[in-house]
Amino acid sequence: MGGYESKASNALDEFELQAAHYNMACAHAQLGNLEEAISNLEISFQNGFDNYATVRSDPDLSPIQQEKGFEVLME
Repeated sequence: MGGYESKASNALDEFELQAAHYNMACAHAQLGNLEEAISNLEISFQNGFDNYATVRSDPDLSPIQQEKGFEVLME
């Protein structure tokens, strides 16, 4: 019979989802993947992230801060 079957859940909680997608937004913005950055930022918002001041001032997000999709998302 070998092996081990885990009953533990591997799902992320709300805060972890917020942080993961926010960090992916930052990474994609820095890599020039602007649509992916905006999409991940939107998912972060959908999971409860609401620190809009940080989003507007984060230098990691500066590549998307002038994009129309960013402005629409921030409204």
